[in-house]
Amino acid sequence: MKLIKNIVFIICLSVLLTGCGDRLSEIKDAASGINATANSAASALGQDVHSVREITISYNDETFTINDLFKTILRDTRWEYDAHEGKIHIKGTWIDPLFSDQQWDDVYKKQLAETGEITVTCSIQDGQINSAFTDVKLVFDEETILQMTGEDALYHLYETYLQK
Repeated sequence: MKLIKNIVFIICLSVLLTGCGDRLSEIKDAASGINATANSAASALGQDVHSVREITISYNDETFTINDLFKTILRDTRWEYDAHEGKIHIKGTWIDPLFSDQQWDDVYKKQLAETGEITVTCSIQDGQINSAFTDVKLVFDEETILQMTGEDALYHLYETYLQK
């Protein structure tokens, strides 16, 4: 009796697994396609963004790259470079001490650190940031709560970097 149960069990298991082979092959092909698409997108965007991120900045006898600057003063940094317009867009989550001159209490700072999004747009000309065309926005709860433009905005970012 046990032998019959075991044989029936093996037959049922074999029937179930027969259909799984095709499905497993489909899943493997889909994963391979996703990986190829991701690699293609990364290489297409990556070269321009990487070259811009390596631009050297000299400020107050300090030298650092655009990458160093934004990786230090923002969290969860995302990069996008528009080569046609010569603009780099950097988005990230707010972290202290950026805009530390604002009179925000600790509760508000905690909320900003969780969901406050900073968007920085810089114009790149002749391999350098054109400070006159810099725009910095802090958005919280879908409302722009702080915006700076021009040289003041860029130099504020530099000063924040040097504080860290």
